[in-house]
Order: sequence, then structure tokens, then C-alpha cells
Amino acid sequence: MRGLLGSGQTDSCKAIANAERDRLLAFLDNTANGVARISEAFPGVTDTSSNFGVLALEKGAFCATFKVRSLDDGRADMLADKLISFAASYALRAWKDGAYPGWTPNPSSNLLALCQQVYTAQFGQPASLQVIHAGLECGLLAASHPQLDMISFGPDIRGAHAPGERVEIESVARCWLLLKAVLQALSQVRDTP
Repeated sequence: MRGLLGSGQTDSCKAIANAERDRLLAFLDNTANGVARISEAFPGVTDTSSNFGVLALEKGAFCATFKVRSLDDGRADMLADKLISFAASYALRAWKDGAYPGWTPNPSSNLLALCQQVYTAQFGQPASLQVIHAGLECGLLAASHPQLDMISFGPDIRGAHAPGERVEIESVARCWLLLKAVLQALSQVRDTP
């Protein structure tokens, strides 16, 4: 969560004045929402975006949460700053809160090359590679260990973070087999003089 907007305008906990309602609706209608930039390094992949999260009226204050994501933290910050400035133009307070670091995959990664070899040997076909626009744990790890060579892989998940979220059980088994095989390959590479 990069932006949280608030405007306390009435004493009522359940309603706001018509003029304030109109101002808030105009803000929401005109605020950037969706893809802000497509990746130059990974064609067709969203690089930076924002989206509305939770909208709420709490104790007479209107709050709107925006999620800003990017492969690059600098671009996420720039977009969050634009949202804050835009909110100010509607006389709304805005601030950054709860940032989730971005992560740009390295297509030249030695670990990626090894994992591709292991995947092909394990399953008899090349791995499908995909860069996604989502918050990944790799961003958290890269924030404290920027030189760490890493990849992300996981099972086939449908409807992530929604009530109907589900996982393909067979893909969990494939991930487990791949992880064991990659760790075995890494131990052999490390033991090689």
C-alpha cells in the first residue's frame, strides 16, 4: 500500500455532505487507476500500476487506499508522489504507507540458467518463463540483499487473494520435485573445484 487518502468532513459516521461527496467522486473519477507504464525490458509486462483498494467512510472521514506496484521502487515512488499531489489538488491529505518493494528479474541470472536446465532434465520439456506484475518475496529479499541471485517459482494458482483462491495440486508436487532437484544441482556446482 503506497497511498492512503483521507478527508474528514462531517460529524456523521455514515454520511458526508453533498459538496464533499461530489469532490470525492470527482477525485476518484479522475485519479490514475490501472497500468501507468509497460516494461521496456519485458515487452507486454506491466511495469508500474496503481489501483484502488479499500474505500471506506470511517468516523466521518473518507479513506481510499491505493496499491502502487512496480518492478522498480523509484518508479513506484514517482507514481505514489503523483497520487499524493493529485489528492492535494482536491484538498485531500495523502501519504505513503506500507510499501512493498519491487523486484526486477535478471534474465542473465546464473541461477535461472541452472533452474532451466534442471527443469528440462526433470520434466522433459523447457520451463515456461513469465515475468508477472505482483508483489513477490524476492522484492523483500532484494531490498536487504541487492546482489543476491534469485528467481521465483511456484504452483499454478487461480484467483489469488480472493475468496475462490485455489491451487492445482499436481503443480505443487512439480514445484517440490523441482526444488529438490535444483538444491541437488546447486550442491554439485558448489562441490565442483
